[in-house]
Amino acid sequence: MIRGMTVPDPANTSGAPAVTAEGEAFPSAPRRLQYVDTPAPASGQSATIAPGVRWGRIPLPLDLNHINVWLVETDDGCVVVDTGMAASVSKDAWEVMERDYFAHRPLRAVFITHIHPDHIGLAKWLQDRLGVPVIMSRRTHELAHAMWSGEGQAHFDKAEQFFRSHGVTDELQIRTMFRPDRFARMASGMPKVERFVADEEKIRWGAGEWTALETNGHAEGHLCLSNPAARVLISGDQVLPTISSNISFMFHSTDPNPLGSYLSSLQRLRALSEDTLVLPAHGVPFRGLRQRIDDLTGHHMQQLDKLAALCVEPKVALDVLPFMFRRELKEMHLFLAIGEALAHLEYLAHAGRVRRELRDGRVYYVSL
Repeated sequence: MIRGMTVPDPANTSGAPAVTAEGEAFPSAPRRLQYVDTPAPASGQSATIAPGVRWGRIPLPLDLNHINVWLVETDDGCVVVDTGMAASVSKDAWEVMERDYFAHRPLRAVFITHIHPDHIGLAKWLQDRLGVPVIMSRRTHELAHAMWSGEGQAHFDKAEQFFRSHGVTDELQIRTMFRPDRFARMASGMPKVERFVADEEKIRWGAGEWTALETNGHAEGHLCLSNPAARVLISGDQVLPTISSNISFMFHSTDPNPLGSYLSSLQRLRALSEDTLVLPAHGVPFRGLRQRIDDLTGHHMQQLDKLAALCVEPKVALDVLPFMFRRELKEMHLFLAIGEALAHLEYLAHAGRVRRELRDGRVYYVSL
């Protein structure tokens, strides 16, 4: 999955390890962030990272090679945040976790931050295996239900028309990437959700009280978990230390301005304590939340200015990719890049900086 919008920065000497085969996609400058000294746990292992919270890692069969999972202690066991994908390498790690940790602190629930397969993919598998409830936002549940129901075919048909209108002419490539069963194969099925968590809802696990914060943009219904007393934020994919999360406007989007939602969510998180320990879904835990948010916000603003200048001549989304991404884009990376370009173009349209023009079935963006 494409996450960043720039090439790796060879000047980065922060000490944070690369999280993809290509290296860091958008790291902050050295010394902007303070990474924890705790070594990243081995597959299926865990280490204490904050009072009442352990850091675990589950491998992924992707260029993005892992997901961090967070084990939050309860009075009689633990709750895990996120799961990894329905792949043998991820299941193997959970079996190690079950033997080495859950045997002493039983799993009591699975909390899902958002819909993407590396986060929700093994929720049903863990539920069936260990008999635990699954918790998520109502919007995440709606999206998951659509993936495992007849709505998938309708989305598939919409995808073809959507990507053609934005410059993609290879229908076979669209069909290959958006087959209705593709998402289903990356996940273990639809879990039974026993509790929906709403924005600002308080959750008490053990000695700690967590506040769910709905932070849209990267995914509709995305939830972060903040423990203000402990100054800890489980950030999901909303804030990552070395990657700019993909923000896409897509054929199934109900949010007309996802980049606007994302930037607003970042500012909401920026109000948290300056010394907040950020526990991200990918990469290394760090302090420097405000600096990271400023870097991400500035990066998107630069991209917006670049696109506004570029669209002096009418452009479809496919036309702008070489100006946003400095590498060849193939397969799903291409489609996520188009989604990212569209999120920026739609932001400009909502801001009154460009207008949309429909010509011969294609959507062009023109600067005002």
